[in-house]
Amino acid sequence: MVDSLLISLGDVCRQLLPILGAVALVFLCIALKRLGALLEEVNKTLQNLDPAVKSVNSSLEKVQAPLDTVVKYSHTLDDMHDKTVDSVKRMAESASEGVEKVKDYVVDMIREADPYDEVRPYEENKE
Repeated sequence: MVDSLLISLGDVCRQLLPILGAVALVFLCIALKRLGALLEEVNKTLQNLDPAVKSVNSSLEKVQAPLDTVVKYSHTLDDMHDKTVDSVKRMAESASEGVEKVKDYVVDMIREADPYDEVRPYEENKE
């Protein structure tokens, strides 16, 4: 009984196989047709985008010159800042050296006026 069932199923499958193959080919043709239509739409869209891309490129070229100018000014400001910092640092060092020289001069003058008086820093005189 099982053998006769398998034999009859094999006969049915042999008859259905060409029909199912034709149906698969029809679905494949439909899918390829839709894929072709999709590719045409993509091509049209890309052709429509071409002027927009050209417009954007020309706009970017117009913007590039002001951006270059801003970069030049930025570098100039950076250089000015660096030189200002160096100048202030040198000025502070010079002022510090000047104060030290004035202090040494005053101490020397006090020692010349009274060589026996010991000149001490302010903190030591508090005791």
